[in-house]
Amino acid sequence: MLAPDRPRQSRRTVWSAVLIVATSIIAAWLLYALRAVFLLLAFTVIFCYLIAPLVDLVERSLRFKNSEWRMPRAVAISVVYLALIGAVALTLDYFAPLFSDQFSAFWENLPTYARQFDQYFKSLEALPGRYRLPPGWRQSLIDWIAATKLELFEWFKLWIDKTWRLVRFLPWLVLIPVIGFFFLKDARKISSQFLLSLPGADLRYRVTVFLKDVSETLAGYIRAQVIACLLVGIIEGTGLWLLGISYPLVFGVAAGLFEVVPIIGPLTLGLTAFLVASFHSWQSAFIVAGFLAIFRIIHDYLIYPRLISEGIEIHPVVVILAVLCGAELGGVTGVFLSVPVAALLIVCWRHWRDLQLNRANPILTPDGKQMTDNLIIE
Repeated sequence: MLAPDRPRQSRRTVWSAVLIVATSIIAAWLLYALRAVFLLLAFTVIFCYLIAPLVDLVERSLRFKNSEWRMPRAVAISVVYLALIGAVALTLDYFAPLFSDQFSAFWENLPTYARQFDQYFKSLEALPGRYRLPPGWRQSLIDWIAATKLELFEWFKLWIDKTWRLVRFLPWLVLIPVIGFFFLKDARKISSQFLLSLPGADLRYRVTVFLKDVSETLAGYIRAQVIACLLVGIIEGTGLWLLGISYPLVFGVAAGLFEVVPIIGPLTLGLTAFLVASFHSWQSAFIVAGFLAIFRIIHDYLIYPRLISEGIEIHPVVVILAVLCGAELGGVTGVFLSVPVAALLIVCWRHWRDLQLNRANPILTPDGKQMTDNLIIE
């Protein structure tokens, strides 16, 4: 009696598998085709998490004798936007001329630096002959040094090209605050409507806890990262200025910006500062290397863990692997998003694990009903 149903079940299984594969391919294609939109949304979310505490502070209730007044959220967001615009305008008015002068000087000296850099490689190519290495080893080392020089120049040209392409994202400086305004204004309403649309109190509770954990993780990472960028930019820029190194403001701004790219950003900035200092004086170059090395040790092992410990806990090995995967999958953008994505995956894994443990070992009330945290499943 059951035998005729088996071909039908097999066909259903095959069609279900085909449908899942086709849906996955379409979803992956849409994700790739709309990657710019998703990246815009990602930066908007980061912006919202960054200024949300300021909006909450401005919006909070004020008491006047026996009455209480609360600023409308849209007005609070507008006040924060105006304050940020004013702060950015004042900062640019003071620092933009200094930055422009130093960057112009650096750009004018760039051909000279390129020639000196080429001279370094010529000195390296002479080392195998100076130390009388075997002819085979000597030629292999010379070929490797020459290939490395070409790769570095190609890498430098590629980075200049990619940096120039970032100009096309300048309209995002307007789009991100505009979209962020509506996110900040209606986030609570959207979240409430989404939760109310879910069936069952237990599912609503689990999604609420999950979203709260995700929000706290993102907020902790983003705010810690912004504070770290400001600290790194100010300390490294001030330190290089006190050491008498050329272009301290340029390096300070670059250090703050590169800090958002884990591992690769600080390493690139450090090597660049060392090379530029060496073009003027090897003594200054080693002083810069010592200063940056000591500061990175203090920052990476003392300051940054304290900044980020409240919102997110990721082992350094996970950070390194996430950065490598992000670089392979998405280049600079992938490296930038690698750590927060890894943090979100850890949150998802933790909630999934807790759900499986709760299903395997349910907590029962005295009357025999299953209880999930503070909810009872009927």
